[in-house]
Amino acid sequence: MITSLFDKPDEERVELYYPTHGKLNVLRKVKGVKVKSYVGPNGKGITVQEDNGNYRCLTLKKCVIF
Repeated sequence: MITSLFDKPDEERVELYYPTHGKLNVLRKVKGVKVKSYVGPNGKGITVQEDNGNYRCLTLKKCVIF
């Protein structure tokens, strides 16, 4: 199911939970538009432009889809 975010077309709306500051056990909601997918040294990930205009690079192994 997590790979579905990687395969999802660009400019598609996404909503998911991601750990606060990328490492804490507190999840925050991320809402926005997927800009691109990438494969980096830590595995697969996506770049999301949030509703407030900020860009976030999210590692898929940390994402929680609701």
